[in-house]
Amino acid sequence: MSEITLTTSDIINLGGIIASLVVSSTAVWISIKSLRQNAKMIEESTRPNIQIYPLYIDSILYLIVKNFGTSEAYIDKIECSHKFSPKETFGNRLGEDIFSGMHGALFCPGYAVRCPLIAYNVEGGIYDFYLKYHSSTKTYESTFSFNPLSNAPFADIYPSSNTTDQHLQNIAKGIHDIVKINL
Repeated sequence: MSEITLTTSDIINLGGIIASLVVSSTAVWISIKSLRQNAKMIEESTRPNIQIYPLYIDSILYLIVKNFGTSEAYIDKIECSHKFSPKETFGNRLGEDIFSGMHGALFCPGYAVRCPLIAYNVEGGIYDFYLKYHSSTKTYESTFSFNPLSNAPFADIYPSSNTTDQHLQNIAKGIHDIVKINL
């Protein structure tokens, strides 16, 4: 067998090749990580974002389901730990699971559904919600827990009015309530 001898020039060239291989492999790895991160950021900025929250106006407590995202979503399931009674839902015939009719509903960006409840009949405590929805490309799941009476423990009561100024104040309060609903 013949022995291979490497000259100093060959060793320097071999070292350069190995260094180039390490640097280029690292660059490829960094590029792949950056592309994956960019894909996640793009997905987060264009996804639907369905939220459930309470809003208390006058003597009505609204449970609001709203899409704060930038693309449409289809509701697959909404479950609530609380079973609603007819005295809470204005005698509605929706049953204990007032969200069951939302299966398959389309929520465009900014769209909201308001579920009105009689606030003074609503039981306090923590309500746990499970929400499952999907876009055209991905399925999302969320959980929410809140006490629906925690953000407004006192009813808004508007006094009767006898003067034009009092009527205007009551109208202004009513418009203010409408604006709060749209938040």
